[in-house]
Amino acid sequence: MLSKIRFFALILAALTLGMRFAHVMEAGPKLHWEADLYFQVQTSLYKYFAIIGPIVQIGSILLIFTIAYLSKGTKSFRYTVLSGFSFIFSLGVWFLFVAPAASHIKEWTITHTIPEHWSSIRSAWQFGQVGAFSFDFLAFCLLVSSVLIAQKESMQKS
Repeated sequence: MLSKIRFFALILAALTLGMRFAHVMEAGPKLHWEADLYFQVQTSLYKYFAIIGPIVQIGSILLIFTIAYLSKGTKSFRYTVLSGFSFIFSLGVWFLFVAPAASHIKEWTITHTIPEHWSSIRSAWQFGQVGAFSFDFLAFCLLVSSVLIAQKESMQKS
């Protein structure tokens, strides 16, 4: 059962990392866009990210802490817990930087006006995603390490 939970945790963690990596890869070009193009992309492209993203990331966190609970006393336990907390820190960065910027961007669709300080909102959104990606990447690496350590422990016992 634990191996199945690890499998699904890896899948959800990889999907989380993939979504965040997409934001990192597009950050460079988007930092040079004019307000109108940035507005069009931000208000149309990310609808499903907002629906699927939280489910995937919260799901991976829950599975990771389930793994931690089931693997208490093993060498992989510490890596698993650190992975879970790193995903939580990623969410913290998202709530501190990306969510407020996304809220401002959502207002643009209601008011149909882009504020003069729109570039600072863009920077908060883009660099917040980069910061969150850093924690997601660390979390994924820690999770993979925990699985590899657990596999090694399992092989040594047999």
